[in-house]
Amino acid sequence: MDTPGQHHEQHTRAHSLAALTEHAGQAVGIRRSDLMAGDIVMLYTRNSVYSARLLTDGRFAVSGGWFDRHYTTEFITSITGCTWGGKCINRELIGSCGMRVEFGNRVVTSILLRVVRVPGSMVN
Repeated sequence: MDTPGQHHEQHTRAHSLAALTEHAGQAVGIRRSDLMAGDIVMLYTRNSVYSARLLTDGRFAVSGGWFDRHYTTEFITSITGCTWGGKCINRELIGSCGMRVEFGNRVVTSILLRVVRVPGSMVN
């Protein structure tokens, strides 16, 4: 038998999951399908700025923020996707304001405030 507290917790959790699922489909940002090799994604977070250049193999050459504190050159890794900070992750999104970016090496950014795509043709 459910106690009132348990029932409310289950209802709240289900409602939150439904809200997250609905928001995920409507999330505005930069998607993997928007990018071509050579494009750079600038990720402006609450605490740092990251630059992620898409390589031909689908990985990214990343600098800024955590990576600059631990490496002297660009770090090659994947971008797993965007998250609201929990275990739910949208793997199609590279960056969406209000979310966090999770890199392939498990680094998770603070909340994204701005995301900008710089086409590779403008860089070369």
